[in-house]
Amino acid sequence: MGNDKSLVDAKPQATSLLIIGIIMSVVGHSFQYGYNIAVMNAPADEMQAFFFKTCANVTADNTTTGEENSSADPNNSENCYTESMVNLWWSIAIAAFPGSGAIGSLLVGPLVGRFGRRGSFLVTNAISVLAALCFGASKFMSSFYMVILGRFLIGIFAGAASGIVPMYIGEISPKQWRGAFGVLNQLLITIGILVAQVFGLSGVLGNDTMWPILLAFTCVPSILSCVSIPFMPKSPRFLLIDQQNEGEARNLLVKLRGTDDVSDEMDEMRAEAQAQAQCGQWSIPQLFKAKTVRWQLITILLMMAAQQLSGINAVFFYSNMIFDKAGIPKGNPQDLASIGVGTVNVIMTIISVAIIEKTGRKKLLTWGFGMMVFWCVALTVILKVLFDMQEADSWISYLSIACVIGYIVGFAIGPGPIPWLITAELFEQAARPPAVMVSCMLNWACNFCVGIGFPAVQEATEAYVFLIFMVICIAATVYLQIYLPETKGKTFKEISDLFAARNGVEASYVGGTEEVKIPLRNMGGSEDV
Repeated sequence: MGNDKSLVDAKPQATSLLIIGIIMSVVGHSFQYGYNIAVMNAPADEMQAFFFKTCANVTADNTTTGEENSSADPNNSENCYTESMVNLWWSIAIAAFPGSGAIGSLLVGPLVGRFGRRGSFLVTNAISVLAALCFGASKFMSSFYMVILGRFLIGIFAGAASGIVPMYIGEISPKQWRGAFGVLNQLLITIGILVAQVFGLSGVLGNDTMWPILLAFTCVPSILSCVSIPFMPKSPRFLLIDQQNEGEARNLLVKLRGTDDVSDEMDEMRAEAQAQAQCGQWSIPQLFKAKTVRWQLITILLMMAAQQLSGINAVFFYSNMIFDKAGIPKGNPQDLASIGVGTVNVIMTIISVAIIEKTGRKKLLTWGFGMMVFWCVALTVILKVLFDMQEADSWISYLSIACVIGYIVGFAIGPGPIPWLITAELFEQAARPPAVMVSCMLNWACNFCVGIGFPAVQEATEAYVFLIFMVICIAATVYLQIYLPETKGKTFKEISDLFAARNGVEASYVGGTEEVKIPLRNMGGSEDV
């Protein structure tokens, strides 16, 4: 009976050790990523009023009528600032987060190699706490530089976390649930965005007295994460493949799966360990030179670029500006619109978690980008009508909210969560850290370009700004439909073989018809902290 049934068809168990590892990794890290995407949006007016003193005698060309204006130093309350100067400093603070995120993503490989997955969480949490201290001290010191420094540090934290968390989840999850668990990374990002929007309400923390607490709140999940790390499982793949500690890896896998029958998964990891022993841990130059992963690399880079250049973070960084241009009144109407967008983002990501293992990665990605194309066109039409009207009708203004929500729905079901999951799935252990570093760096670099460039592009293109995002979404839809295979329910080795023909190499393992069992001696090695 049960002995005749293949392990491939066996259902995994949701053990407490597995659940603790998944939940605490996303709560401690993914949540903060999302929180810091949106946290600067709501208190923008209050923070700008505190740090930047405006003077009535400053002209449009940044000169004064009478007293000479000194250099634009945000720490000098004697200075006067035009609107363009304030926007410049604010853009720097906004862009510091994704800009340093690209730097943080380059730390993924060195961190996981030196400290292991859990040890890397400790290092990144320390950076998050330091950033929170900068935010909390910025008002006391009347220093906008401290805000920029805090944004820079929290960006490094988020850049590293965006690579480490999906890697960790993919390595401790059973293949049958890897998709659903992987999407939890994006779910906590969306929850972080929503919490930042709610906390940013003027009646909560987004007012002129409480905004330092709003920004510094980011350290709370890090403190919870530090407390929980001893209870989180190590990565069995790291133990066996990187540290050659087969005994501990097997014992941990038994606890994670809730069964003693883990031979198939152990055999897969042994085969991967043998392959890594022959070529060693890959570097980034090796990754780009390797023929065996060429199309995997092209695919994840295009996905990561499309995810950000589709304009999603333009909506979250500058939602109030977009609603302003759409004629929606400031205050509660804009706040409620932003919270509505965030709520829809969370709900649709939950739906993605529920259906990804049934629907598959490819369909959700292509459907999502296709929906975004439609809503970009619709939003362009609405904004064009509003720009051409002398006085906006309220129903047309609020129709723009519906378009933004539709755009968010498309993003949240596929293009939002799946690229992070796919990046960890498409590569085996030796190539995974450099692949995650490169893809995350590109994602953050594109995020930075959108964050710092959107206001200027929007000013230049006015109602047509979303047509730029539409072109990106069309290109992503066409490419993914043609070149991305479905990876649902497959091992890392099987996924690698799906690309073999396109890469011009021979598949090493086809369809699970033959399993390679390679003996691996048990070596102690240093522990994954």
